Amino acid sequence: MKKFGFKALSGALLLGGAVSAFAAPGLTVSGTDLMYNGKKIFFSGTNLAWSDYNSDVGDSPLNENAWRKAVEGTRAAGGNAIRWWLFNNMSQSPEIDQSTHLVSGLKANTIANMKKALDIAEEYGVMVSMCLFSHNLMEPNQWGLYDDKLDITANTQLFEDAGTKAFIDNALVPVVKAIGNHNALMTWEVFNEPEGMTSVGWTTKKLDKAVLQKFTNKIAAAIHTTNPELLVSTGSVNIQYQSWWNDSELIAAGGEANGTLDFFQTHYYPYYQNDAVSPFVNTAAQMATTYKYDNKPMIIGEFPASGWKGDTYTASMAAKTQISTEECYRKAFDGGYAGALAWQYIGDKTESNFGGYTYTIDPALDAMKALAATEEASIKIKDVAISQEGGDGKMAVTYGGDNAQIEYQKTWDLSKANTFTFEVANLGESDAQLNLIFKLTDAWTWTEVEGPCEVAAGQSKTCSFDISSYTDRNKTLSVVIANYAAGYTGTILYDNFKAGDQVLWDFNEDKYDAFSRGFENTEEMIPEIKIVFGDFTTGLGCMRPKLASAKALQVNGGVLSLTVSRPTDVVAELFDVTGHSVANLYRGSLAAGTHRFRIDAAKGVYFVKVRGQGLDLTRKVILK
Repeated sequence: MKKFGFKALSGALLLGGAVSAFAAPGLTVSGTDLMYNGKKIFFSGTNLAWSDYNSDVGDSPLNENAWRKAVEGTRAAGGNAIRWWLFNNMSQSPEIDQSTHLVSGLKANTIANMKKALDIAEEYGVMVSMCLFSHNLMEPNQWGLYDDKLDITANTQLFEDAGTKAFIDNALVPVVKAIGNHNALMTWEVFNEPEGMTSVGWTTKKLDKAVLQKFTNKIAAAIHTTNPELLVSTGSVNIQYQSWWNDSELIAAGGEANGTLDFFQTHYYPYYQNDAVSPFVNTAAQMATTYKYDNKPMIIGEFPASGWKGDTYTASMAAKTQISTEECYRKAFDGGYAGALAWQYIGDKTESNFGGYTYTIDPALDAMKALAATEEASIKIKDVAISQEGGDGKMAVTYGGDNAQIEYQKTWDLSKANTFTFEVANLGESDAQLNLIFKLTDAWTWTEVEGPCEVAAGQSKTCSFDISSYTDRNKTLSVVIANYAAGYTGTILYDNFKAGDQVLWDFNEDKYDAFSRGFENTEEMIPEIKIVFGDFTTGLGCMRPKLASAKALQVNGGVLSLTVSRPTDVVAELFDVTGHSVANLYRGSLAAGTHRFRIDAAKGVYFVKVRGQGLDLTRKVILK
């Protein structure tokens, strides 16, 4: 039997400090190459622009299932990079002063969500290109929070001296300091397609090129001054504009000598751009010569995940060289580029701007596997064992507060269905009261279906709702399940959601395709949503999951006990009820066996979360 004692925790860990002393560890620039611990690296990966539009790092907790699906899927394909959005168009984050329209701070969960996302990426050996803003900053007619329109005044002032300084002082520097030299942070990317906001672009409001150059210079300087080891880039819409972001251009516009980019990113879409600007037709060296931009590493930050060859080659691409997705990654690697990131990690999607055909991320994942088969030495950051769970899956939702809601956003035509049903097992110790809510039409009309479905403690049943009278159900944009039972805590298992005979979810194939927390639902209200597989037994009229990890994490007073069945890397972290990270309890490798850690924090209610390969556990902690 393994003997165990308390792990000694350093002050840095207890304060949530960074473990590594290097930027994403050892990621540096050498000429036109990116280097990782002294060796040339190629970033093979994908985009996840957002899992919840504009809300990934706002007040709402991170949608861990959507994020982990993209990161794990990227790594399973042999990849090592993912591109993600932070503030996007500022409609929901950062905090805006309503009187001055200046950035006044960060939304409550910004840093916690970023740390959580980066920690998950680190588990898999994936680095993140963290994009601050997008071109839609200058589109006035956008929604903010539900019926609130975008504060376009704040966005316009962002590019004035006072607005830039407010953003840097109140949002950028705090978040850069908090994230520090995180092992999974590839770069701070200033913009997604900034040229779209200028006279050559498409946004309603326009900015002068010099304004964007000055802003970029100030942002890059602030990041480099805060932490000189960090890398800064920007995502250009088209390589013909790349010289806009040369050192001399940025310094001339903003005056900050250290306000330059460490490497470049460019995008290519064959329905808009021709072969002359295609990085898949021209090498990186040829492009630098032709378009006269600084000799720096160049990542292809966006291109169609489906490629444009055969079935995916449309009339809009006439006269463009046909290139498959597999050829995209290979040509990028052989052409001297520092990486290739396909757009984007979503499910089935049909969009006219993408050629009018349905595509998924699958061609890109297959292409990444093909490249990794021969070039793994230039891509792999670390070995990772990814579990292949499957079988009879159910969605387990753990509730910790009143009026908790889970939501799934997707567009369905439910007009042919007269009933909406789902199976429920209430594993809690009190009754649940489940209500079905639709959001209908493009106005996202909140429509509560007559109910509720009462499920007694320890019981299972099929909840059934009559939806025949809802004439707008032909455009159902979202499904919400609200538990209105006062004071309910515990876990509910959901399965087999159906509209009539149509199965919407059975949770059997995708271990991350789950509902997310409803709007303004905190981690205290819903600590965890996950798909569970394995053996199920029936007792007291309900199904109880037999999970191998169910007793792996125990908390007794101020002591956390963690049992692992094999050597593994883990991250154990303590969160307060608002979702803020309070302490990193442990980060590193553990041998098989039981390990104990002291929780050193003030009195109060917390949540302990432990993540690692085969581990994703949450426990509520009350320190007295």
